[in-house]
Amino acid sequence: MIKRRILRILSLSLLICSAFILCTALGMLLKPEAFYKFFSPVQLVPDPVPPSLSRNYYWDVRSYAEMVLSNRCVAFYPLWPLLTRFLFNPQTLEQAAHALLKFSTAIFFISSPLLVGVFIKNLKEPKITTLILLAFSVSPMAIFRVIGYTESLFTLLSVIFIWLCMRPIQLNFIIQLGLLFFVTFLLSLNRPILIQSLIASIASLATIIFFVNLKSPTERRDFFSQINNYAQEIQMTIVLWISAILGFSAYGIYCLHSRGNFLAPFIDQKYWSTKTGLHLELILFPKSPLFDLLGLYFPILVLVISFFLVYCKVKNKNPLVWVPKSPMWNVLILYPPLLVISYIVNYLRLKNKSASDKKYLTPLNTSDFTQTLSNNYIFWFCAYFSVVHCALIFFTRDRLYSLGRHIFGIPFFFLALGYLCCCIPGKKTYQALWWFIIISAIALVEQWVNYGQNKWLG
Repeated sequence: MIKRRILRILSLSLLICSAFILCTALGMLLKPEAFYKFFSPVQLVPDPVPPSLSRNYYWDVRSYAEMVLSNRCVAFYPLWPLLTRFLFNPQTLEQAAHALLKFSTAIFFISSPLLVGVFIKNLKEPKITTLILLAFSVSPMAIFRVIGYTESLFTLLSVIFIWLCMRPIQLNFIIQLGLLFFVTFLLSLNRPILIQSLIASIASLATIIFFVNLKSPTERRDFFSQINNYAQEIQMTIVLWISAILGFSAYGIYCLHSRGNFLAPFIDQKYWSTKTGLHLELILFPKSPLFDLLGLYFPILVLVISFFLVYCKVKNKNPLVWVPKSPMWNVLILYPPLLVISYIVNYLRLKNKSASDKKYLTPLNTSDFTQTLSNNYIFWFCAYFSVVHCALIFFTRDRLYSLGRHIFGIPFFFLALGYLCCCIPGKKTYQALWWFIIISAIALVEQWVNYGQNKWLG
């Protein structure tokens, strides 16, 4: 059994890495400059340099490279450049940027078997597990996991975080909490996750308690004993809060000493079009790459649909839903606002017809796996974490820059999506995932072309 599991992990790791490499190779064939830029330890720009081309050659990697060369308090967080400086000790900006790239690429391949193992452990449908891993690996934002950004290290730490939050786990619980504290602390030093972690963890606990309360009157009378069943999740949440706050505070104290301002990283974000307010136009127009709009809608849809499915399963209800017949509906994945509006309009129209004839709508049937989500802490955490990040970008920026990268470049959203798909396995689900994979793979090839042209990637 163990041997077969290891072989499956290794074969799936080879598959997802090969899919990513294939898209990379196609992109580099279309734009050879991407090949030279990726493998060269020096900045390659034409002579004379066109306006802004040199400045945009590395984009945000330049800021990380500058942090590698010298300790600085900026909007970016310190763990990633600190590790790169310790391991590679570069002396120039180009050497630092290339060291970041090599480091992130190495982590990409090292973390792949761990990623596969955790997804297999969480998702019980082998076919859906494979498709979700493929979707994550050929996401256009997967490029950030190999070109020097924090996504590679954040993915590795996130996979370990998810494993530590899984229940049951073959560890002494005190050791598990200690490791969770350490990993969350590192995550907090890698990227700002304080708000997302605090809200996602408390919302996860609240959701679990809500579904416990929905059960039969007998179980409701025994509410406090039900709560005791989730004492481990409550303790993990408290540890998560403490470590996230300490990680945030550690960098804040350094900024206080070096720049005289504990919140200096947040103040620096004013250069990223930060503009607190309600920007309703972003619901239709992201003012940035299209995948940022997908990053706004998809986490919310996954959370809302999952909550609805679990609620119906707990209450033993089978409401009528509309299932589109044409596979062309999957094309609307490219523009979620139209997908949502079209579905609602068609559902309401057919609901009126179904008052006399039930053939227009279909009873909602979900797998028994759905019931297990009601008390699955890591599922709700992944779903809420993604949604909270969407809300932070939506309410603090006048555009959705980098939202797609922060949603599709790390595994939280994809694990939540995998859980949802396991609730409704079948042809329609597989078909939608394949559409998403194909669209993502084409976009990833385009990302490598853009990389060779020094364009903004997300």
